[in-house]
Amino acid sequence: MLIILTRIVFCILLICMTLSLWKTCGDDKRNLIYKLLMVFSIILLILAFYAPDSPVGAAVFRFLAFAFKPLGFSIILLIYATTLISNGGIKNPAPALIITALIVLIISSAPVFAVWAAQQAEEDAIEVVSVSACCDQKADAIVLLGQGTTQPIIPDRIQVQLTKTAERIIYAAELYKKGLAPYVIVSAGPRIGEDINTVEAKDIKRVLVLLGVPRGAIIIEPNSSTVYESAIETREILDAKGLEPVVIVVTSAIQIRRASLTFTELGMRTIPAPTDFNTVNPYEDSSYRFVLADFLPNAEALLLTTEVWEEYLALFYYFLRGWLAPGF
Repeated sequence: MLIILTRIVFCILLICMTLSLWKTCGDDKRNLIYKLLMVFSIILLILAFYAPDSPVGAAVFRFLAFAFKPLGFSIILLIYATTLISNGGIKNPAPALIITALIVLIISSAPVFAVWAAQQAEEDAIEVVSVSACCDQKADAIVLLGQGTTQPIIPDRIQVQLTKTAERIIYAAELYKKGLAPYVIVSAGPRIGEDINTVEAKDIKRVLVLLGVPRGAIIIEPNSSTVYESAIETREILDAKGLEPVVIVVTSAIQIRRASLTFTELGMRTIPAPTDFNTVNPYEDSSYRFVLADFLPNAEALLLTTEVWEEYLALFYYFLRGWLAPGF
C-alpha cells in the first residue's frame, strides 16, 4: 500500500511539474518546439524508469543519475549561471546558483561529511556484523555480487587487477573455506563499456581459484548487471540445481541493505555478509577519529559521498519498482 501511495504522489508531482512547464512555454508558435522536446523528454523518462537496461533507457538513466549527483548537480547549476552573464553583467538568480553549487561541492567533498554519510548508510551492515548474524549460519550457496570488483584484462596486462571493492572476493572465499556453503555463485555480467563477450565473472573465478576455492564449487552467473538481475538469475540457478533458496549474500556494506531486501523479495532466505566498510572496523571496538585535515575538501571524500548518494537513489528506485521486501 505504501508503494502504491508513493507512486501516486510521485506521478502527481511529475504531472504538476509538466503542466507548470507547459504553461510557461505559452501558446506562441515559437514555443512549439519546446513543447515537443518536453513531450519527448517525458517519454524518455518513462522508458528509463521501466526499462533502465535498454540502450536508450540506460543512457537516459545515467544522465539523470549524473544530474542528481553532487558534482553533476553543481556543474548544471554553474552552466545555467553562465547563461545569465552578458555584457559584463550578471542577472539573477545566477549569484544564488553559483553560491549553491559551491556549497554543494564544498560540503560533499569534505571528509567529515563523507564519513558521516557513509556511516549512516552502513549502520545496518555494522549491526549485522556486530551480532554475528552471518558467521555461524549455513546456506546452500554464497552469492558474490562481483560487479566492478576487477578491471578488464588489456593486452599489456596479463593478470587480473582488483579494484577497491575486491574485498568481496576475498570475503566470499573465506566464507566458503569455513564450510558455510557448498557453492559460490559469482554474479557479474558484461563490463560496462566493454565488449559484450568480456564477462567479469570469469575473471573473478580466476581470483577465487587462486584463493583456494575449487573450480567445481564456483558457479558463474554472467548475465546480470544490477542487484535485481542478480537476484533473478540466482533464484533460477538455485531452482535448476535443486538447492534450497537460502543464500549468503556478499557485497559492500553500503549496498547490503538493498541487496538483502531484493533477494528476500524473490523468495530467498538471505543471510547478509557485508564487507568493504568505509567508516569503521565492525570487527573491533573502534570508531573513526577526525583530524583537522578531514574538514578540508578532497576528491576521495567527494567520491565516497557520491557513492552513498547513488545507493540512496538506487534504494528509492527499487522501492518505487516494488523490488524490495517489506522492511524498507
